[in-house]
Amino acid sequence: MKLNQSAANFFLRRPEPNVFVALVYGTDSGKVSEFVCKLRSKWLDHRADDFSISGFTAGEISKNEIGLVDEMAAYSLTGGPRLVHIKNPNADDTKHIIETLKVFSDPDNLPVARLLIEAGPLPTSNLLRKALEKDRDKAVVIACYPDRPGDVMRVCKQLLLEAGHTIEPDALSLLASSLPPDRKILSLEVEKLICFLNDRPKQPVTIAHIQDVISEAGNSTLEKLVFACVEGRAADADKALNQLIDSGQSAIMIVRAVARHLHRMHQVLCATKNGGSIASAMSALRPPIFAMHRDIFMRHCSIWSATKLEKALEKATIAEQELKSPLGTEPYLAGRFVLAISTLRH
Repeated sequence: MKLNQSAANFFLRRPEPNVFVALVYGTDSGKVSEFVCKLRSKWLDHRADDFSISGFTAGEISKNEIGLVDEMAAYSLTGGPRLVHIKNPNADDTKHIIETLKVFSDPDNLPVARLLIEAGPLPTSNLLRKALEKDRDKAVVIACYPDRPGDVMRVCKQLLLEAGHTIEPDALSLLASSLPPDRKILSLEVEKLICFLNDRPKQPVTIAHIQDVISEAGNSTLEKLVFACVEGRAADADKALNQLIDSGQSAIMIVRAVARHLHRMHQVLCATKNGGSIASAMSALRPPIFAMHRDIFMRHCSIWSATKLEKALEKATIAEQELKSPLGTEPYLAGRFVLAISTLRH
């Protein structure tokens, strides 16, 4: 059975007792890990030891055809629930997992251990995904994709509240706009902020705190690069890029910062197609534009077209894919991307 995010969150709080298989997959590896950890803890009653968990990685199941059946039928030596955790099964593993689940399809022959499968992106044609989505009684499938802007703000605010801190509206806007849509990075950055405020309990988080702690929010050079790219100042953009690369900044993070700015511009211009103003479209953005950048952002929207922005976003996608390849040379690819964006609107 396929669960959306709200249904998945409800399942994590109150798992259905008849469900003994869960597949958690998606492009957001941080969110996948978060869901896996929460579900593993819930299924094991918040206790785990070497006897309560059995793990398999890619290729291990296919080498031992009855190993998975034995593990799912085995009791814990210390008592309590058991869990079998499979990470990134390959095509051969998938066949054996499906065959194993057939062994336990009879209500009179249910497994002792629950099965938790963790994976990266899976196409709709994936056999394991298809099989578990069809099973509405014993299996759940949870897809994890990058957070939307509104979700980023909600998660940041919730994490800070759990640590005893409130956050000012403008600071929340800056924080959310400074973080990539990756739950793992988001959690680490907010945790770093909470540690920074450790000796100041219940201290409201301000813009100054964000700029002191969150690398991108406090990185004026990255901001200069983004603005120079969008405004067509190629020489200034190249200078800022060299400074960032020399300081150890990741080329992928540079590309993502430019892409985020372009994407928000594209959202605004698309919203104005029906006659709305740029100002009103900007006010609907989530997270909202940082107060000190509103005039600059409005000017950027006025000098670009939606068509050119779509081309720029396509270049950003290609640049990130190239940077993730084993042959990618970061300074060269980042420089080519920055030059392409800086000259695109002309």
